[in-house]
Amino acid sequence: MFLPTASYLADRRSSDLTLLHQLPAPSLLQLPAPIDWLRDCAGFPLAMSLAIDVYHKGCFVPNPFYYGNPDIESVTGVEVSNMEFKEFMTYLRSLIRNKCRDVYYCLQNRALVDGLRELRDEDDYVRFMDAGFSNDCKINIYIDDYHEPVLEWIDEEKADEGDIDSETCDDDVDSVMSDDVSLDLEADEEDIQWPKSVDPFLSNKNLIPDEVVEEDEVVSKVHKIPIHDPDQKWDTMKPVLGMRFSDRNELKHMLTNYAVVNGYALWYEMNESSRLLVRCSKTEVGKPSCPFRLWATPMSMEDSFQIKSLVDDHNCCRQQNLGALVTYKWIGKMLLNDILERPRFSYRKMKEEVRKRFGLKVSVGQCRNAKYFGQDEISGSLASHYEKLWSYGAELLRTNPGSSILIGTNQLPDQTTYFKRMYICLKGVKDGWIEGCRRVIGIDGCFLKGICRGELLSAVGRDANNQMYPLAWAVVAVENKETWKWFLDNLLEDIKMGDGTGLTIISDQHKGLVEAVKERAPSCEHRQCARHIFANFKKKGFTGVEHRRLFWRAAKATTEPSFSSYMREICAMSVEAYDHLIERDPNTWCRAFFEPERCCDAVENGISESFNASIVEARKKPIITMLEEIRVYVMERMYNQKVKGNKWDLEICPSIRKKIETMKEQQRYWDVIPSGDQQYEVKFSHEVYAVHLEHHTCGCRSWQLTGIPCVHAVAAILFLNDNPEDYVAVWYTTSMFGSCYRYPIKPINGPDMWPTVDCNPILPPRRRRMPGRPKVNRRKCPTEKVGKHSVTKKGTSIPRCGICHQEGHNKRRCPLLNQANAHVDEEPVAVGNEEPEAVADDANDHVYEEQVYDEHMVTTNGSGGFVANKRRLPSQRITKLKLKKRVATKDGSGESHENPLNL
Repeated sequence: MFLPTASYLADRRSSDLTLLHQLPAPSLLQLPAPIDWLRDCAGFPLAMSLAIDVYHKGCFVPNPFYYGNPDIESVTGVEVSNMEFKEFMTYLRSLIRNKCRDVYYCLQNRALVDGLRELRDEDDYVRFMDAGFSNDCKINIYIDDYHEPVLEWIDEEKADEGDIDSETCDDDVDSVMSDDVSLDLEADEEDIQWPKSVDPFLSNKNLIPDEVVEEDEVVSKVHKIPIHDPDQKWDTMKPVLGMRFSDRNELKHMLTNYAVVNGYALWYEMNESSRLLVRCSKTEVGKPSCPFRLWATPMSMEDSFQIKSLVDDHNCCRQQNLGALVTYKWIGKMLLNDILERPRFSYRKMKEEVRKRFGLKVSVGQCRNAKYFGQDEISGSLASHYEKLWSYGAELLRTNPGSSILIGTNQLPDQTTYFKRMYICLKGVKDGWIEGCRRVIGIDGCFLKGICRGELLSAVGRDANNQMYPLAWAVVAVENKETWKWFLDNLLEDIKMGDGTGLTIISDQHKGLVEAVKERAPSCEHRQCARHIFANFKKKGFTGVEHRRLFWRAAKATTEPSFSSYMREICAMSVEAYDHLIERDPNTWCRAFFEPERCCDAVENGISESFNASIVEARKKPIITMLEEIRVYVMERMYNQKVKGNKWDLEICPSIRKKIETMKEQQRYWDVIPSGDQQYEVKFSHEVYAVHLEHHTCGCRSWQLTGIPCVHAVAAILFLNDNPEDYVAVWYTTSMFGSCYRYPIKPINGPDMWPTVDCNPILPPRRRRMPGRPKVNRRKCPTEKVGKHSVTKKGTSIPRCGICHQEGHNKRRCPLLNQANAHVDEEPVAVGNEEPEAVADDANDHVYEEQVYDEHMVTTNGSGGFVANKRRLPSQRITKLKLKKRVATKDGSGESHENPLNL
């Protein structure tokens, strides 16, 4: 019977479809599906089947091209003629119990290079059936799970064979073209005898004499085998027959990853420098119980380690305890980022992390050694970070000319150089502050939380929208007077403020910082953060709600009379509290003494705390990573602020307009009495303030301090039906906001492109060990907010009783315990003929038997007497057990003759 081929069917189908275009539309709608039509044209029987061998779980390998380490599923009687393409792919997925990413087919007894074809659509499926039916109904299918460029590899291999054939043809052409040469010259040449190949897989045409092609090129073409990629994702590593490794350790690391992903309990039956034998699932007698076997030795022709034999079959179950296969070095490498970002990563948490992430059971000792190994690895990388500081600074200066990048080092007599400090102030940030920011700066220091030790000093300004404006930052080994003087010298030089005239600095009460400001900026206004003042105020014992209320009212008082009034109230409560606050110089923390025209009435340094909080994650990283994250954060923030400012169709920034809207609502309670030209008297009850609109002043001094009209000024402005926004200082306008962010920070290249600087490499700073036990947790201020269920010890923790679980007392002062003690001291009531004393004596000699009734508890002793008491509450029963324990432990025998207790 004639069986048409796929090409014949394609020609037949195209011609028939051409004729079909001439038919009316209803006939087209009645056409069968293309695949059914092709089957009918080809004359395929409806029940015709194939015998298929499916190769899967392996991979294609180029040069020479083959499919390595496969699993084979053989099936017969597959009725492909009754299946659509999608149905056949579904059947194939169910057969191998896996996804079919790329599917290929090849005729049996055919080389893959010559006969491999792709199976991806209906047309390929028709050709697949044609090839199978024309080859005794047998065909092979190959599954590629790695999406390799298989067809490209085949083309390259065929091209290589074509190149070799063309070289042979060129030699033949040369011999033909040499006919005009004298035969005498040809007589001296000897015939080259081509050696016969012993390898049945090689042909004579692939053997090239040494004079034509080098031996290495022949080896690379004939014996090219897969090479392990150490940068491959760890959970995709798998051993392949013939795979080459740089050394034995690289092979063992790959096997560990392979075992962890699949839960294989691999073990080394032979672990030597020149050979490696790996088995799976070791039994109690030391024999393998799984067919897996891997044999690897060094290669003779190159310095590589190669898998020479591999049986990649497993019949074992998944294991969580892989024994010595998972070493502490492997754990340290896999958790290196966690150790870097979490310096206080405990061993037990590390053990739990390994269990969750890898499904492994490891010991605490392994985690301890892994953490030590990781810290050593980080220290090595940390040294490389410090070595690149010169190049990092040079790159910043190259891309941002005009910036201030200063690096200080400590150099020993042997030319060893240690890091001391580094200061950064970029050109764009500096110019933006000079042009658009108020002359107010908050400076503060914060600790580095990661592997890098030291402190980060920062200077933060305020933009026109009253938001933070990072100006400069520096990394120092220690925060002291010397480092603050060095930081202020560089900062004042960059912002061109000289000795601090016209500048306001807000900081905490660090002694070195206060002294440095006095020496380097004697003419500036130095404010101290009122929150730190209050924290020290509480530490001295001046606690309570009233102390807190009076302190903050005094700190925020804008006039001296109101400040004096609140201080007199504090003095009436405690003279020591008054003296303590006066010693802290109210000129530095009270608004009543702040200089006007600075457009800032802040009594706290919250703007610096906000910057420290925004870079808290960066402070955990190595030094260059930290500095880069800070630079990128500031660079991105400046761009985003510029874009946001360009969208504002306002004269005044939004936060300032919001304050004015609030004061517009509050001004309606104030009465305005005109006095003269632009002068008014604003009063509410007994409070009266004089407002001068032309001079932008008010008797409360709030307008002079902030540059924003106060509620009294807003009342006077609205009395004239004027707009209060016209009286706001120029520092708060949107044009000034645009000036702040007009100058961008220029981007830099990656570390590989940084310039080389001819300086001694910098080493990390030497650690300083402080006296005493190192503090693990941060010492919290008593004024900080605490959890909702309890408060800190210094914040007057609310006690809770352990007996009745009520608040307000502890178990020693529990009322139930006092009632029980009083009840024990009372004499028992006698019921019957015996005296009370006899009952008490018998009670000491016999064990009680309790019978509980609805209304009373009747206790009987061995002599027949009864003692009636009311039913005990559950809390009283607990008290009884506690008292019994106390008596039993009073002396060694459990008795106490000095103070007998009747239980």
